[in-house]
Amino acid sequence: MPRWLAHLLVVCGWLLTPLLAWGASYVGLWAGALVALRFSQPVTMLAVAGSGAALCGLAALAVWVRFMRRVPHLLSHRMAPRASEQQHAIAAAD
Repeated sequence: MPRWLAHLLVVCGWLLTPLLAWGASYVGLWAGALVALRFSQPVTMLAVAGSGAALCGLAALAVWVRFMRRVPHLLSHRMAPRASEQQHAIAAAD
């Protein structure tokens, strides 16, 4: 994999972070609203739905940030060596 592609993947991954957190909070809000239907008071329903949104959004954000911090290391095994590193590898093979 070319180095520029690896860097592009990292940048795109970080740019997707807000969309991922927004989507997860939407799913959490939807799930919280389903649970909140069991309560009769509107304030309690809002609190349960909001808590579900916050919990899912923050959990997804924490997992994504942890993954994105490891991506450069994971991609480094697939990247093409730099020109200076390539000559050392050729010399070591001879």
